[in-house]
Amino acid sequence: MKTFGHKVKLSFLAMLCGWIACNIAWWVGAIPGMDATALQHLDIRQTAIFVIMVGVYTAVVIVMAWAAIFLPVDLCLSDDSKLRQPKVAALFGFLVAFSIVAAVYGYASWTNSFWSTLGNAALPYALGTCATGSVAAYVRARMDQPKRHTR
Repeated sequence: MKTFGHKVKLSFLAMLCGWIACNIAWWVGAIPGMDATALQHLDIRQTAIFVIMVGVYTAVVIVMAWAAIFLPVDLCLSDDSKLRQPKVAALFGFLVAFSIVAAVYGYASWTNSFWSTLGNAALPYALGTCATGSVAAYVRARMDQPKRHTR
């Protein structure tokens, strides 16, 4: 049985990995949606400020998701639960993250046109959220796996 502090530390480290995956996935989704002419006239300072802003904003959202969803689930799950298996954890992390994204975009498409909501602008957010959920859950489950002793 792990202590409260140990579980908090492990879940925070797993969510940190999820934050890194979120930022990578966000940029992978954002680059195809960028205007080619805007890329030709890049200002390095403005671009650096934008990159830092994306990192800070995603960090705030990830910390809120960690405190509201990930940490309570981690504390409530027993150490020998089937949900602690890495593949199962990654699948459930993806499904939970995707359901949140689907609910937000479903509500937005209910009030607006469905196709205008799901354009290229939605891709970075969907990729980032799903990457965070699956990577954080997978990493946290891998932390519980017994270590292999190699010689």
